[in-house]
Amino acid sequence: MKTIRKYIVTEALISISSVLFLFVALFFLFDLIQGIAEGEQSNSGFRLTFVRSVLELPSWAYELVPLSALTGTLIALARFSSQSEYVVMRSAGMSLRNLVSTLSIVALIASFVTLFVGEVIVPKAERVLQTINVSSGPEQHVIAQTFRSGHWIKDQDRIINVTRLTKNYELSGILIYELNDADRSVNRIIKASNGIIEDNKWQLSDVLVTDIHSDRLVRFASPSLILSTLINPKILNSLLLGETHLTYLELARYIEHLENNGEEVYRYKSAQWSKISHLVTVFLLVLIAAAFISFENRGRHAGFWIFIGIASGVGLYFITQLINSIGTIGRWHPATYSLIPILLILIAAYFFMVSRERR
Repeated sequence: MKTIRKYIVTEALISISSVLFLFVALFFLFDLIQGIAEGEQSNSGFRLTFVRSVLELPSWAYELVPLSALTGTLIALARFSSQSEYVVMRSAGMSLRNLVSTLSIVALIASFVTLFVGEVIVPKAERVLQTINVSSGPEQHVIAQTFRSGHWIKDQDRIINVTRLTKNYELSGILIYELNDADRSVNRIIKASNGIIEDNKWQLSDVLVTDIHSDRLVRFASPSLILSTLINPKILNSLLLGETHLTYLELARYIEHLENNGEEVYRYKSAQWSKISHLVTVFLLVLIAAAFISFENRGRHAGFWIFIGIASGVGLYFITQLINSIGTIGRWHPATYSLIPILLILIAAYFFMVSRERR
C-alpha cells in the first residue's frame, strides 16, 4: 500500500506541475504581448518589458495553482482509470477513502507550495517590480505614486502626505498636518523637500514650518527637523504595495498600525482571510477531483468528466468571487464569505464520494 500511495502522489504532483507550467507559460505569453504593445506607446524597450513579465510569473503561479491542482489531479486519476491501474489498486485493497487520504498528501504539498509562493516569492518579486523604471524620464527611481496628491498616512496626531518614495525608502514632497488635541483642527503645517524614516523618527531636510494661531500665521525655515513617529519603513511599504501583495504577517502589522490610529481595517482583514481561503481552495480542489472520475468504467467518458470537473472548479472560483463581492458590499465578517462556500462544497463532495463508494 505504501508503494501505491507513493506512486499516486508522484504522478499527481507531476501532472499538477505540468499543468501549472503550461498555464503560467500561456499567461506569460499574453502578458508579454500586452507589454510589448504598451511599450511601443511608452518607448519602453523589449528587455524591460520582458523583465516585468518575468517578475509577474510568481503572481500568475499563485493565482493559477487552484485550477492547476484540480486539472492536474483529474488528468492523473483519469489516466489511472483508462489504463486499468485503479482496478489493480482496488485489488490491492485500496478503497475510495484510501485514495482520498492519499490525495490529501498531494493537497498538503500543493497548499504548502502555494503558501511559500504567496508569502515569500510574490512579495519579493513585487518589490523588485516596483523599483523598475517604466519611463526614461525623471521618475527613474520612483517606486509608486498612487494619486496626483501622493500617499496619505495618519501618524498619531498627524496627517501626512508623501508625494514620492524611492527604492531606498527616501521620501520627497512631504507635507505634514499636525492636529490640535482639543478640537482636531490644524495647528501646524510642515513642508519638507526630502526625508527618511529611521529609528522611529522623521528626519526631514529643507523644512518650512507654518504655525497656525487664531490671529496670525508664523513661518520659519530650517535646514532639518526631527519628529518622533510610530511609522517604520515596513508600514510605509505596506501602504505602497497594497493589501494584495502583502504577506499575512505584514497585513497583521499594518492592521495593528491602522487600529492604533483609529482607521478602517476591513479591506485588510478581508485580504488576510482571502489568503486563508486561497490555501483551503487548493486543498479542497485536489480532494474533490476523485468525485469526477468514474473508475468502474475503465476511463470511458473520462474526457467528459475531466471537463465537468474543470468546469465545476472554475464555477466554484467565480461563485466564491461573487460571494466575496456581496459580502464586502454587505460588510459581512470576512470569514463568512471566505470559508463558508468552500466548506459547503467540501461537504457536498464528501457525501458524493461516500455514496459512490457504497454503490
